[in-house]
This record gives sequence, structure tokens and C-alpha cells, in this order.
Amino acid sequence: MSHAAAVLATPPSNPSAGGRLVTADGRPLPLTGTRLTAHAAGGLCRVLLQQRFHNPHAEPLRVTYLFPLPHDGAVSGFAFTIGGRRVVGEVDRLKAARDRFEQAILEGKTAGLLEQVRGSVFTQELGNVPPGAEVVAEITVDQRLAWLPEGAWEWRFPTAVAPRYQGAPGRVADADRLQVEVAEGGVPVRLTLSLEVADPLAEGGTLSSPTHALRLGHGGAGLTAALAAAGGAPLDRDVAIRWPVAARQVGASLQAALAAPGSRLAGRAFGLLTLVPPRPEAVRAVARDLIVLLDTSGSMSGQPLDMARQVVAALVESLGDEDRLELIEFSDAPRRWKRGPGAATARARQEALAWLAGLRAGGCTEMGQALLEALAPLREDAQRQVILVTDGQISFEDEIMRTLLHRLPPASRLHAVAVGDAVNRSLTGPAARAGRGVEVVIGLDEPSEVAAARLLARTVAPVVTGLTLSGPALRAGVAHAPDLFAGAPALLPVELDPDGGALTVRGRTAGGEFTWTVQVAAAEPATRAGALSALYAREQVEALELERTIASDAKAVDRQVEALGLQFQISTRLTSWVAISGEVTVDPRDPTRHEVMPQALPHGLSVVGLGLRACAPASLVHPPLASLSFAAPSPTTRPLEADEEELGLRGPSRSVLRDSPPRHRSPSAGFRERPPAAAPSGTAAPFTLHARLVLRRGRRLTFEVVVPDGGLAWDAGAVAGLLTALGLVQAVVVSAATTAPGHLAAGTLARLTLTLEPQPGDPAVLRIILASGLALDVEPRPSAP
Repeated sequence: MSHAAAVLATPPSNPSAGGRLVTADGRPLPLTGTRLTAHAAGGLCRVLLQQRFHNPHAEPLRVTYLFPLPHDGAVSGFAFTIGGRRVVGEVDRLKAARDRFEQAILEGKTAGLLEQVRGSVFTQELGNVPPGAEVVAEITVDQRLAWLPEGAWEWRFPTAVAPRYQGAPGRVADADRLQVEVAEGGVPVRLTLSLEVADPLAEGGTLSSPTHALRLGHGGAGLTAALAAAGGAPLDRDVAIRWPVAARQVGASLQAALAAPGSRLAGRAFGLLTLVPPRPEAVRAVARDLIVLLDTSGSMSGQPLDMARQVVAALVESLGDEDRLELIEFSDAPRRWKRGPGAATARARQEALAWLAGLRAGGCTEMGQALLEALAPLREDAQRQVILVTDGQISFEDEIMRTLLHRLPPASRLHAVAVGDAVNRSLTGPAARAGRGVEVVIGLDEPSEVAAARLLARTVAPVVTGLTLSGPALRAGVAHAPDLFAGAPALLPVELDPDGGALTVRGRTAGGEFTWTVQVAAAEPATRAGALSALYAREQVEALELERTIASDAKAVDRQVEALGLQFQISTRLTSWVAISGEVTVDPRDPTRHEVMPQALPHGLSVVGLGLRACAPASLVHPPLASLSFAAPSPTTRPLEADEEELGLRGPSRSVLRDSPPRHRSPSAGFRERPPAAAPSGTAAPFTLHARLVLRRGRRLTFEVVVPDGGLAWDAGAVAGLLTALGLVQAVVVSAATTAPGHLAAGTLARLTLTLEPQPGDPAVLRIILASGLALDVEPRPSAP
């Protein structure tokens, strides 16, 4: 076999940065366009995200794309179109969906897989895109809209993922899945959109956006909006569109619908309960203990920190002499303005503003210790408000949720202010939920005074606490109903009795207990039934995920999450969408290309602030998950027995399949050579091919092998022969699921499918250690008599 060194993406010199710079080397990228088509009314929005991919290569293409979706949205549909044929997906268990996808690739079918990495981050894979072909992936998302205190609905949709701080090695279990590849120089892909709003607008009101220039029009149901920029907008920031509506009536209202006959949920009814608290002017002011946790890590450099300072300054200036103030900034470690809380006198406020003005960004995002310092209870007669101001760019969100759920005093509230245009709302949204507060999202191009006023309106004090739902119309509701804050209606998904009845809301206000009752009519089928059921299921999943962070039996919670994903057909951490063409589209024995679609650098962020500048730009090649090591041993090699210490593993292994050196193992861990054996013809020196295990079914293992720079004379039979000759394992090539022999071009992928059979005389059980850490036990064949 001829060979050359593999061309791989250079790992970052700072692995905790959560990303790396890459370069496309002038090659066309697989993603050629993105379009959003949305319909909004009554606090709900259904969005169709279309991503257009093209294969410019002479070989079939496999694409991997990490991208954002709304953190509180329900991913309720997935399909793709190829050659005029639309292939509709279904939700399956995480591993089952992955196995079905990989099996389809082995069979030469085009397939798509959509996996949730975080509530706001997903990975999409498309496999076996034929040469020159185009595939359009379709993702349906149901969202609740956000209510703005100025009396408007806001629709917000993310388009960019920023690298997230990973911390020490091993801190984030799935760190490799969250690695963000940032294309130096950006990506040429553009976003187009079409939004239709069916709400009646307030007199003189219209649609507007703080993020993009719009072109307005009229549609069948109301006003429409599209991007004004010719050719669309870059994928580097959220899309936010707002529209003012008539003042909402204080109290409770309900939208309800019966699931469609013949569906998985036939006979069940779902609804969206809207609770509108008293208006801000009706709220009695109380003394506040305000503590601000301000993120000054490297990712906040520049515009994000400037915006954060302005918002915090407005909060400080809103305080009076009866209030108390604490300020803590944090990056590598927390740093206080003063040793403890103090009265917010005029002089203290001026000193606080001067301290804020001198802050500079840099370092990593160690949020946990700062949060612990903020959660110590103070005066019982005051409302303790903790304001977390951050872009949320960390990958260990569970640590923060666990701290909040264990340490937040009952009378306190934590509010999350998400600053920036690609914030991690998998942190800020759940943090506000765990903190019984509100989340406020502030884009970099918004006026700071408007953003600060919006935050103040929602954090003066909760208007209604201790919400409970009951009544004969209620089948199931939210596990933990939120407090109601002035100017912020709550939208609560519920399951209803199809026959209707009374639905009662109870809570506490400063004036005592109160009750609202809604008479629910018998449910009827409606076009919104799918969205209502999906949002109900998503709400249940989010509550369970929060519960899991402190649960004594996490596996029991996992089973509930998985069951909801399957029953309601939505994406979760444990369920994925998979779609497979019915016909063969490529020759499965052809070599393929595998490209990872990179991200644009989010608006307002810098590669220096994100810790990426020290990394050498890298080519767009999928990183290896395992190694196949082939060596031509020397005739003088002495047989050596491998032991646990030498291997850096828990037990003996006789396989050449091993991890790229994990951080928690010895970097020199490897496999000792066996007795001399003849190597395949043409092999002159030791070399390594990088591969990843993609499918395991019993004794059959399928690998994708990265063809190194300079190409490779591929012969899968010789590979299997070498394994057997070295006495490592007897392997039989499955030719129908293996790349055919021939010369393979650099950068392509060869597929190798082996059936492993232990040799006579091996131990009773031969343990093969796989790249994932999974062990495969294969019973040996009986020895010949």
C-alpha cells in the first residue's frame, strides 16, 4: 500500500476553547443556502427551516453540520428532498436512529440524521449525496413567542453557534460533539426568510427588527416580512422581529385543539394557557437586594461587554437608598466591587458606575464560584434579585443548574440577561427557569436604554407567585409553574380533557390569594393541534432535564424523556430524527467525501476573545475517532505480553482498534508488537490510517477510513490479512459493505466492514476494545480435535 501522512484539522492549542479556526482552501462549501418560512399568531410560531446542500465532488458526499435552533422550540418535523423525491423522517431512539442511518449508508441509500446536542444546538448529517446532486433538508420547529413589556410579540431565531468554554479535560463528557469549527474569513452562505403575522396589530403598529432591515408586505392572513438585503443576510446573528398588539386583558385565556384522528395522539387534547398579570403601574414597590454577576471572560470582549456595562449601569441607577447592591465580575475567578452588600446611596451608585467603566474582558468563563457567592441569603424582608449578565458560552450547563437548584434561597430570584447575537440559550433559558426568574435577550444592535427598561419592568418584583393549575379540564400541566412578573405574560402548554370543563389557576399576590377560572369547551381538531402537542411535550422534557441535574435516579428520568420524544415525535437528548430514501442512490462500494460545514464568526465576537487565534487554521476534514495501526514488524521483534499498565487501559486487548490518546489515559498507550509475520505486499514501513467506527452489529464492525494526503492504494482484503497475520484478530471482509479495491484520492473516505472471528486457541472470550470505550465480547470457535 502506498501512503502519506493524513491531512487532519489541527487541534487547538487551547482545547478548552471549544472550537478551532478552519479554512476551506477556496473550495465550495456543501451548504449553499438557508431559508426560514414562518407563520405567527396568538403567541405561537411554526417555522420551516430549509437548508440547501450541494455535492460538488466526483464521489458521494457525507456532510456534518452543527447549527443552532431555538432553545425552547419543539423540533416536530424532519424531511429532505432529493431528485424531486421528498423523504419524510421519523423519531427513533438515539442509538437506533444512528444505526439505521449508518446501515442506510452501507446500502447505498441517501439518509439524513438530526441529533440534539444541547437544547439549542443540533447536528445534522446527510449521507450518500450523489455527485452533482442537491439535497434540501427541512426542519419544522414550533415556538412560543416572547412578550415584550412595551406591548409586542417577538419572534427570535438563531443562525450561529459560538465556541463554548470546555474547562479542564474530562469536565464536559460530550466535548467533542460541541466543537465548533469557525471559518476564518467567514462563509458565503446567506439567509432568506418569509414571516407571516396573523395577529391584529395595535393602531399604527407595524413589524420591525433590531437585527435586520425588513421589506414589509401583505399576505392572506396579515402582514408579511422578508429581509431587505438583496441575496439575503449572513448567518452570524439571531433574527428578531417584533410587532405591537392591543393590550392584553389581565387574567387567563386558552387555545385548545384535539389531536388529528389516526395520529399517535388521537383522542387527546392539548392547549396553550396564557396568563396575563397586572400591569406594572399596579405593582407595589418593595426594597431590593440586587446582586449583579457580570461575565467578563474573553468571549465578552468588545461590543458584548460594552452592552452589558450599559445595561448594568441602568440597573444601578434604578436603585434607591432603601435598596442594597453587590457587583461581582467573573472570568477565571470572581472579583467583587466591595467585600459585601451595601446601601445603594447616591455616592455608592456613582462608585459602582466608575468600577463598571474600568472593567476589561479576558480569560475563561468559570461561572460556578461567582454564583455560589451570590446565593447567600440576606434580609428576609427584601426581594433578593440576582442578575446574571452573560453570553453563556460554556458547555457545562448542568453544573450551573445543579448549583441553582440546591443553593437558591426560596425568597430569591435569578434572572438571566443574555447579551449578544449568538448566546448560549441552553444556559440562560434553563438558568432563569431554575432561578424562578425571567430571561431577557439583548442583541448588540439594540438601544441599551430600551433593553434596560425591559429588564427593569420584569424584575422589580414578582406579581404572582405559587401558581397552581387544577380542575376537571386539566389532564397534565407544567411541573413547576413560573412566577408572573409585571409586563410578562406566561404561556403554559397543558394537556386537557377532550370533553372540556373548568380550569382553575391559583396563586399568591401582595394582597393575598387569587383565583382565575377558564371554562374549556370540548376540544375540536384544528390546524394548531400539532404545534400545541409538540410544545406540551417539549415543556415536559425541559422540566425533566432540569430535574435530572439533582435526581438520585438519572436513568429513570432518561426513560421518561425518551418516552416523550417517541410518543410525541420530537427531538430530545435521547431521541433523533432519521430519514432514509427508499431507493439506492449511489454505489455503496464507491469511496466517499466527508465534509464538516463550518460556522461564520458570530457578530460582535473575536477569534482572540474566543481563544482561537493561537490555533493554526486547519483543513475541513472530519477528525478521527479511532486509529487503525498497521505496522510491518521487524524479524527481530520479540513477543511481548501486554498488561494493563502498558496499555493504559482497564484490561488486556488484542485489537489494533484504539482511541486517539484520551486525555485521561497515558498518551503513550498503545499495543505491543506480536511475533514476526509477513506484511502485505508493498508495505515497506509502519504507518497509521485514521478511521472512525460508524456501526457495530454483533461481530460486524464498519469503519470509515480517512485517505491520507497523496492518496492510497486501497485493498481491504490486504488490511484484513494483515490483522490476521499479526495474530491480532481473524477478520473477514464483508465486500458488499466495503469500498472496492483501487486508488483512492486524498481526502476521501474508504469504508471497511469486518466480521471478527477469534482464532482457535484464544482465551474463552476475546475482548475487543472499541474506540468508543465499548467492549465487544466474541466467543471463540471450538478448537479442532
